Amino acid sequence: MEDVDQLSHHFWLTPIIGLFYGVIAGGLFLLLTRVLDSLVSATLVILVMHGLNRFLHFDGLIDLGDGLIATGPHEKKLAAMKDTRVGAGGVGFGILFTMLIIVSLSSVGREGDHAIFFLPLAMEVLGKNALVTVAALGTSREGLGSPFVRNCRKGDAALSAGLSFLLLSLFIPVLYPWIGLYSVALIASMVLASIVTGALVAAKAHGSFGCVNGDIMGATNELAKPAVLIMAMLGVMLFLSM
Repeated sequence: MEDVDQLSHHFWLTPIIGLFYGVIAGGLFLLLTRVLDSLVSATLVILVMHGLNRFLHFDGLIDLGDGLIATGPHEKKLAAMKDTRVGAGGVGFGILFTMLIIVSLSSVGREGDHAIFFLPLAMEVLGKNALVTVAALGTSREGLGSPFVRNCRKGDAALSAGLSFLLLSLFIPVLYPWIGLYSVALIASMVLASIVTGALVAAKAHGSFGCVNGDIMGATNELAKPAVLIMAMLGVMLFLSM
């Protein structure tokens, strides 16, 4: 528990963990699309990413879906979220958002090697940034996620966003032909998408559950991925139209 407490006070460094996952995701996607269809490649990448974290975030996504469709006060909604049985909300969230991530990632496969490597990497880094954002804006409750929400401050969300931007900026040379200001604008828009996702989930969580817990944090990590990829694709389309 001392280790967990120490980690919770430096939670803004979590995008570095995302970078580790991101290099694996980007490298694997780049290799797979050499021999497989982009949709199959995207599915395999998401499967590997879930496997690496033992489907922890996917479990949070399912639990959030169950909690959101439950009716009644906060306690009843939280009970539905913690129920080991999976309901319609959990199935819907799990299937639909995973499909959205896979389809969004597969569309990246049409944009060239630079995007095929960079955008899955950015997806993982900024998923973690959204996770920090929702923790920083949340109210804690007893549970495994409690120390992270309790000890994460709004300033930590800003530090996480800055760190995420810096980490992704290191890969600007990979973004050819998006050089200079185009690369900076693209990265900034993706960081913003992850921040907005975290903020929206935090607001919804407070309205529905009165808190942010570990399941909500894990779900946010997954919800931010399609938001980041869609924002990136919009940025690419805008650049190509100029």
